[in-house]
Formats: sequence, structure tokens, C-alpha cells
Amino acid sequence: MSKGDPILAIRRILVALDSSPHSLAALQAAVDLAARMDAELLGLFVEDTALMRLAEVPYTREVLYFSVAGVPLTPASMESKLKAQSEQIRRALAAAAQHAHVAWSFRAVRGEVASEVLAAATEADLLALGRGGWSVGCRVRAGSTALEMAASTIPVLLLPRDKVPEKAHLVVYYDGSAAAQRGLQAAAELARTGMDGITVLAGSGNHFEMELIEEALSDGGEIEIRHRVFDPASKKSLLDALAAERNGILVLGSRELLTKLPPLETFLCEMEMPLLLLGDGANPEAG
Repeated sequence: MSKGDPILAIRRILVALDSSPHSLAALQAAVDLAARMDAELLGLFVEDTALMRLAEVPYTREVLYFSVAGVPLTPASMESKLKAQSEQIRRALAAAAQHAHVAWSFRAVRGEVASEVLAAATEADLLALGRGGWSVGCRVRAGSTALEMAASTIPVLLLPRDKVPEKAHLVVYYDGSAAAQRGLQAAAELARTGMDGITVLAGSGNHFEMELIEEALSDGGEIEIRHRVFDPASKKSLLDALAAERNGILVLGSRELLTKLPPLETFLCEMEMPLLLLGDGANPEAG
């Protein structure tokens, strides 16, 4: 495996924030990663225009959690709620970044959430966001914005509700492809920032390459390398292998590897682990 230019040259991390539990987990994970990588943190809150349009509909009412009576919802009240959320999020970002001695900035914009997040991501090297939405159904339903970001070409870290363990290890899905090699190199770069080693998750047909992989990644014994073999013909075998690595962060070197995993929404719904998707090709220079 070539050790050329870094795959994860992270100088700026964009964290897309709202008031959901998944977003708060994303904030803490982004702060921790920024501290490890000596990167700047860019906070973004999008005042969703869909909510503003909803507030303009006559007789729209907000049902409070502890009340069956609805409260009238108007453009003015929605504006006030969004401004209050923005300030609350800005304060949370400031406190977390200052505690970790991380450089930070924050801005609030109004627009369609996914479009604004994608536009802002062009200024960063990595996007971090909570993967869940407020929908009911499975216990960790993937949010629509998270799914759109996963389908894009930008490097993105999707985070569950639970806090990422401080000594999380990296789990790399390996199938011998160039994309898998990129994932291994990125995981090695992250592991050297103080994470708890790498688990190479390989189909049984690729098991013969484990010694070569361990030799390429160990670099004088700096990184602890583990491996776990699964049956590539069995979805259950793969999900069981991932479940056994639940305290890890799954690293995929390219979106093309998603075609070899269960459907993304199924994966995000069933698996309680962060997912790092690298961008397609080399990491572009941020503007």
C-alpha cells in the first residue's frame, strides 16, 4: 500500500448543527477530532425555509410535548424560535471548542438544509453531522439530510446519538480494491492521532492479504492492527462482524463500497457506530 500524500489532510471541519441529540453528539465528536488534527471548527445552523413556509399556513398550531392543546404558530413565533435555537447552538459550540482549545467560528443561514450544508462544505475538508432525524420507526432512523450527504461526493462523518468513545478504534471494510486501500491509509492517519488501533474487516477471500496489510500499516509498531473475517456472501455475517466492533468508527474509502454493504438506510438504522465516508478520489483542496 502506497504511503504517498495524506488522504485526510484535515484543516477545517464543518459541523452542521441543530437541536437534536444526534447533533449534540456530532458537535462533541467534531470538537474531539479537531483537537486531534489541530483543525479549525466551522459551525453551521440552517434556519429551514420549510419551517418558515409551514408557519405561514393559516391555523397551523404547535403541539407541545406535555400538552394536548395546540399553540398558534406564526411566522413571527417561528422566527423567534429559530433565532433562540441558533444562539443556544452557538453557545454550545463556543463552550465545547474553547474547552478543547480549538479555533472555531459559527454562522446561521436561511435556506433549504441539504443545499446550504453542501454549499458550506466546499469551504471545509470534512463534514460532521448527526445521522439521525426526528422520525419515529426504527430506534435510530437516518435523517434525510444525513442520507443526502452520504449520497454526495464530499468527505462526511455520520454520527449516532451516543458519544463516540474517547479511545475509539477504526474499522476498515476491506475487499482488496483501490477504494479499500484508501480507507486503510486514511484509518492509519487517524490512528496516529491517538485512536485505539485498526480492525481490518475482510471477506474470507481476502484473508490471505492480512499479513501484508499489517506490515504496511504497522510502521514500526505504531498502530495496533486487528482483523475480523466475515462471509462476503452473507449479510448477517457482515452485520454480526460490525456489531462486534460497535465501539469503532467504520471507514469506507469510497462511496462505491456502499454497493457491497446493506442498503445505507438499513445500515444506519441497525448499526450503532459512526461512519466515515471519504470523498471520491483525492481529497480536494478546500477553498
